[in-house]
Amino acid sequence: MIKIIANGCGVLSTICFIISFQVKSNKGLFIIQSIANVFYGLQFFLLGATGGLFNMFMQIVRNMLLLKINDWKWLQWKGCAPIFCIPSLIYMIIEWGGPLDILPFIAFTVGTLAFWTNDAKMLRLCELVCVSPAWLLYDFITGAYGGILTELVILGSVVVSIIRFGWKGLDDPEFTK
Repeated sequence: MIKIIANGCGVLSTICFIISFQVKSNKGLFIIQSIANVFYGLQFFLLGATGGLFNMFMQIVRNMLLLKINDWKWLQWKGCAPIFCIPSLIYMIIEWGGPLDILPFIAFTVGTLAFWTNDAKMLRLCELVCVSPAWLLYDFITGAYGGILTELVILGSVVVSIIRFGWKGLDDPEFTK
């Protein structure tokens, strides 16, 4: 029963992620993805996948901070993104259970570095080639089937957003608002 509830949370996360990449502002994307990460994190909690849970929490904090990147000048410092990845690295080292623990760290770190650029192209490219593939593998190994659905939908949604807005269209200043 717990696995059914957990994967139901994954499906709710999927719905949020579908919506997030179709929004034409990074702020909207950050808010909707934070909601999705709550469901995704709950799924990992219910499955006992603590590495995924911790990194989902960190993604929510990251997204909330990035909402203020234009208001809080210290967040614009290029060193913020790598420093913000340190807790994920520490968690991975302390809770090390094997190579599987590397995947959430990689997904979180690459995603954080991409999100911090406030560049719609970079964000989507990193999602396509690293972030979603790392989560997809982690989800498969941990039995987070709702998460597998989420990552497949994210990959499709990113492709649709690139087609919809065009690669050059992602340079539109509307994406950095």
